[in-house]
Amino acid sequence: MQNINIRFPIEDDKSTGGLFRLNKTTRDAVNTNLIYLFLSNIGGRYYRPRFGTNLLRFIFEPSDELTTSDIIEELNLRVSKYIPHVTIKDVDVQYFEGDEEKEGNTTTLQLVISFEYSDNAFTEQGEIELTF
Repeated sequence: MQNINIRFPIEDDKSTGGLFRLNKTTRDAVNTNLIYLFLSNIGGRYYRPRFGTNLLRFIFEPSDELTTSDIIEELNLRVSKYIPHVTIKDVDVQYFEGDEEKEGNTTTLQLVISFEYSDNAFTEQGEIELTF
């Protein structure tokens, strides 16, 4: 079976003794591409300075509808530009307040991103969960 790309998170492939675990299916490759795009900061790549998202800046923004709509807009814009065969179907944005006595004033941001991708012959769906 042919390998498509390097699986994320990057780690050794202990089963084959290879340097990296590799994706062998389109579904796994699309998941890896999306995670890599979402977790890359704009300006973080030398030869592609516009690649990535501004998701990390939303961590310290207010937990409100405006921030939620900005997150959804950011994801849709970046996916349509860098992975055009993928369409975001739904983004569930959740904010969880931490226990102030134990952890201080902390908020956890959780994104559940449902998507669909097409390769002319077939269409599949997937979901990615990110927690900041």
